Amino acid sequence: MRFLETIKIAFISIWANKMRSFLTVLGVSIGVLAVISLIAIGQGVKQDIEKQITELGSRLLFVIPGKVETEGGRTRFSPGQFIGGNILKEEDLNEIAQVDGVKGVAPLTLLPGILKYKEKISKRAILVGTTPEIAQMTNFRLSQGRFIEEKDKEQAVVALGKVPQEELFGKQNPLGQKVKVGQKEFEVIGVFEKPGTSNLLGGEEFQSFVVFPFETAKKLIGSTQIHRILIKVSDEKDVKEVAKKVNERILQRHKEEGFSVLTQEDLLNLLSTILNLMTIMIVAIASISLFVGGIGIMNIMLVSVTERIKEIGLRKAVGATRFAILFQFLVESIVLTLLGGMVGLAGSLLVIRLITLKTVLHPVLTSEAVFLGLGVCVAVGLVFGLLPAAHAARLEPSQALRYE
Repeated sequence: MRFLETIKIAFISIWANKMRSFLTVLGVSIGVLAVISLIAIGQGVKQDIEKQITELGSRLLFVIPGKVETEGGRTRFSPGQFIGGNILKEEDLNEIAQVDGVKGVAPLTLLPGILKYKEKISKRAILVGTTPEIAQMTNFRLSQGRFIEEKDKEQAVVALGKVPQEELFGKQNPLGQKVKVGQKEFEVIGVFEKPGTSNLLGGEEFQSFVVFPFETAKKLIGSTQIHRILIKVSDEKDVKEVAKKVNERILQRHKEEGFSVLTQEDLLNLLSTILNLMTIMIVAIASISLFVGGIGIMNIMLVSVTERIKEIGLRKAVGATRFAILFQFLVESIVLTLLGGMVGLAGSLLVIRLITLKTVLHPVLTSEAVFLGLGVCVAVGLVFGLLPAAHAARLEPSQALRYE
């Protein structure tokens, strides 16, 4: 009963100073909103990537520049290794194709340049050079025309993803039309689409890809550099064994391990590690507002103690203990922060809904994020309310009753 009475007194005190209480919890509300929303966005991106990598199909291996350590279920890497890596060459494709258990191999070369059609520019186009094999390995879905074939080996043709097709042509039929990269023209032979695929192959999303024949791409950039190699394994049971063999075969050519052969599981771990680090950093920055909100709570509670010194003196005079006074003001502080947390939670639900409706992101609100946000509120109320509560508990009844 005493606990419920204390909570009742806390709400009466908060309601008596509505505007001050609102401004006090505003910082906490913003902090909770930011933390929960960012965790939800990070979780949503992680789930999208997991789904996207799975949608590419099973039995896939990825060869990328840079060394990634994946032992013991932990992923360690240096981000700088992935910038400008040029270790993978065309000769590696032939070596990989000879490994037992490899069913298919496809290179991925990223091309610089802007895709144009007359006066229009595709802002999201990702120019990629590859071979026809990638269509069977990743299940391309054609909506118009055809994909690049062996006969297109050195032809000036291109297959568009759904995004650049819509940016350049809208509802117009793109087949047979000429698009430009620099001053060179390419004929559009097909349009492909594949919903919800990932950026793991070096771009924004699969539907933004603009696919050139590999030989044409090499001439366009004047280089044989390969940014990624995609491998299809014959049997799903042999994926890790084949990955080991591929690693050994490439190592025979390069003599140093400046590359990594990753399974889909390894790739998921790598991307999860990157996303977790980014989420932690962003949430840490957003948590600064919780700290600022906590300072606001402490200041207002000190003001509240000063305004109620006579009340405290009277309670002590009729037998209230130091712990009872301490507990009362701690409860008021925690109630304030929890109210702020509830407002922040409601705001985060609205933000998550707006992000889902207005962007390509799909935030996922988890119970862990909610409990974390509200748990931090309680901790903020406890920590920053302790000093004012202790100050109130130490007041002497005789001095408090004479306070003006």
